Amino acid sequence: MAFKPFKGIRLPKNNTNPPYESFLESRGFRPEIQGLRAFAVLLVVIYHVWVGKVSGGVDVFLFISAFLLSLSFMRKINEGKPLKLLNYWTHVSTRLLPAASVVILLTLAGSFLVLSPTIWSARAVDAQASLFYWQNWNLANNAVNYFASDTGGKSPFLHFWSLSIQGQIFLLWPVLFAITALLVKKVRIKPIPAAVLVFGLVFCASFAFSVWETKNYAAYAYFDTRTRFWEFAVGTLLAIMTLKWKPSHVGTRVVMGWIGTIGLITCGAVLPVEKAFPGFLALWPILSGALVIIAGRTDHKFAIDRLLTSKPLLNLGNISYALYMVHWPMLVLYSAAVGKPRVSFLEGTVLIAASIGLAWLLSRFVEKPLRSASDNFLPALVSKLKFKRPVTSYAAWAGNIAFVAVILTLVALPVLGARVWSEDRDAKVINNAMASVQNDVDTYPGARSLSPGKKLVEADPIPKDATLPSMFVPWGSGCKESSYVLTREQLDISCGYTKNASDDAPLIAVVGSSHALQKSDALKEISKRVGANHLNLLETGCPYPFATPEGYLNERKKRCIAFNENATAEILAANPTTVFIISTNTGATAEGESVDPDLDETIRKFTDAGIQVIGIRDNPRFASDMYMCAMKAKNIDDCAEPIEAKYGDDPAAPIFAKYADRGAYQIDLKDIYCPDGKCSVLQGNVYMYADTNHLTNVYEATLTDIIYERALAAGWNPKGTANK
Repeated sequence: MAFKPFKGIRLPKNNTNPPYESFLESRGFRPEIQGLRAFAVLLVVIYHVWVGKVSGGVDVFLFISAFLLSLSFMRKINEGKPLKLLNYWTHVSTRLLPAASVVILLTLAGSFLVLSPTIWSARAVDAQASLFYWQNWNLANNAVNYFASDTGGKSPFLHFWSLSIQGQIFLLWPVLFAITALLVKKVRIKPIPAAVLVFGLVFCASFAFSVWETKNYAAYAYFDTRTRFWEFAVGTLLAIMTLKWKPSHVGTRVVMGWIGTIGLITCGAVLPVEKAFPGFLALWPILSGALVIIAGRTDHKFAIDRLLTSKPLLNLGNISYALYMVHWPMLVLYSAAVGKPRVSFLEGTVLIAASIGLAWLLSRFVEKPLRSASDNFLPALVSKLKFKRPVTSYAAWAGNIAFVAVILTLVALPVLGARVWSEDRDAKVINNAMASVQNDVDTYPGARSLSPGKKLVEADPIPKDATLPSMFVPWGSGCKESSYVLTREQLDISCGYTKNASDDAPLIAVVGSSHALQKSDALKEISKRVGANHLNLLETGCPYPFATPEGYLNERKKRCIAFNENATAEILAANPTTVFIISTNTGATAEGESVDPDLDETIRKFTDAGIQVIGIRDNPRFASDMYMCAMKAKNIDDCAEPIEAKYGDDPAAPIFAKYADRGAYQIDLKDIYCPDGKCSVLQGNVYMYADTNHLTNVYEATLTDIIYERALAAGWNPKGTANK
C-alpha cells in the first residue's frame, strides 16, 4: 500500500483491517471475546448515561486485554520464539495513539467552548495527562470523585484513567513475560509453572494491596495502577489455563456462559462499585467475564455465544475502543451545555446513538487509515526526504517510533499551549483581584464595606472566573530553609516560617487545617504589623485540636492524631506569645457546629505556659459550591441562606470565657460572614467563597484589620502576657 501524504491514503480492497485489539492474539480470532468486549462497553455506556453509576465493565476490558496479550506471549515462550518487546511496544503505540489523540484534541476544544473558564487549566492538565497515559495518577492525586451526582462538574477526560492504566500495563506486562522466559531458559522451569509463579505472585501482592487501599483510600485506590495489577494477572492466569484445559461438556459451557453474562449485567446494579472497587468485590465482574471466555464458542442454540458472535455485537466490538473514548466527553459536555446534572431517557438515547456514530467515523476515517499509514511511515518519509540509505535497512520498530513521535508532537504542542495560556489567564485573574482589594479599597472593600458609613461603589465582583486552586492561600514549603529550628521534624511538611524581626522577637503561631490556612495570610500581616515573627503549623484535613476519636481509625485520623500531638509539643517548646486557632467546627446546618473535646485542655496547657490563645469562630459551610452558584446565578441572593440556618449559640464561647483572665480570647466573625441576618457569597464586590466552605484568598485579605482590631478589643497583648 502506497503512502502519499498529500493525496490521502488508499486501502486495498481485500484489506479487512480487523479491530486493533485482535493483533494481541497470535492465532485465530475469537469472535465471542470480541462480542464480550462489545457487551462490556455497552454496559459502561448505559450505566454512565442512564443509570449514573459505574458498571464494572471497565474491569472486564482490563481483564480481556491481559487475556489476549498473555495468549500471544505464552505461545511465543512455549515455542521458544523471541518476544521482541520493542516491536510489541511500538506496535501497540501506533494502534492506540492516533484515535486517542484526535479524541483528546476534540475534547479539549469542546471543554474550552462549553465549560467555565474556572476549569480550563484543569482540563488542559487532564488532556496532557491523558495524552501521556498518566491520567489515572492525575485523578488519584487530586482525589477525584468519579461517582459524584453532578455529571456536569466532572472532567470530560475522566474516563482516560482506564486507558492510562492499560498503557502502563502494556509496558510492564511484556517485561514480566521476559522474566518468565528467563526462568524457562536459565532455571529450566517449564513455561506454565514459571508463568504461574510470576503472575501468581503479582496477583497475590496486588490483590492484598487493593483490598487494603480500597478500604482506607477508596477514591485513590480506584485509579491506582497497583490496585489493578491483579485484574490483569487473573487474565494472564486464565490464558495459561485455557492453553491446557477447557470444559468438554457443551451443556456445562452453556451454563457457564449464561452465569457469566448475568453476573456482568447485575454487577453495577447490585454492588457498591463506587465504594468497594477494585477491592475483593471486583472479583465479581472479573470472574463473570472469565466464565464467558472459558465457555468459549459452543454454537449451541441456547448459548450466550450465539448472541456474542452476532453481527451487530461484532460490529460494535470493532468500534468499542472508539466508543469508550467518545461517549463520556459527549455526555459531560452536553450536560454542562444544558446545565443538567442528569440527562433524560430520550436525551440519553440520542447521546448513545450519536456516540456510536462518532465512534464509527473515528474508527473508519482516523483509526484504520492512520494504522495503515504507520506501517509505511518511515519508508515514505525517507523517500520524501531523499535519504540515500535504503529503506529496507530500517527496522520495523524504527518506523513505528518515528510515527508515534510525530503524532505526539503534533498533539502535544496545542495541548501544552492551551495549558500555558490558561494557567497564565488564571494567574492574571487572581493577581489583578488581589491588587484591586489592596489598591482600590473604595471599589473593592470586601469585608471592609461593613464599616460604619461605608458607601459601596457599584462594580463587577472579583475574582471572576477564577480557578479553585488560585483562590486558596498556598500551603507552606517547610521550615528547613528558614532560621526556625523545629523540635519535631515530623512537622516540616506542615511548617511555614516568616521572619519579620530578630530571632528573639515575639512569635505568633497559627495551627490547624485548611480553615486555619485561610487566615494565615491575614495573620502574617498582623504579625508583621506588631513586629513579631510568624509560624504556621498546618495540616490538610486536620483541625486543631483533634481528640483521639473512638472506634476505627483510618489513615487520615491517624495522621491527624500524630499532627495534633506533635503540634502541641512544638508550640510548648517554641513558646510563642500567641497561638491562633479555629475554635469551632461548623456544619452545613446550625446544629452541626461543634468544638473538639480537647479544646478546654489545650487552652489550659497553653495559658498555663503563658501563651495567649485566640480562637476564631469558623465560617459557615454550605451544601453546594457557593462560588459556582455565584457564577451561574442571575440573582446573587439565590445563593444566600439565613443566619439561623448556619449559626446557633457559639459552643466555644463558654470555654474561652473560662480562661479569659489568663489570655484566651474568642473572635466571632459571624456578623462579618452573615451581615444583616443573611449568609451570602458576595460582600463589598468581592466573592467570599471558593467552594462550599473555604473563603477566597481575595476576601481573606480584607479581614486583616477586622481581626486585628477585634483581637485588641478582646484584650490581646501582641507583646505577650504578664507571665511570659
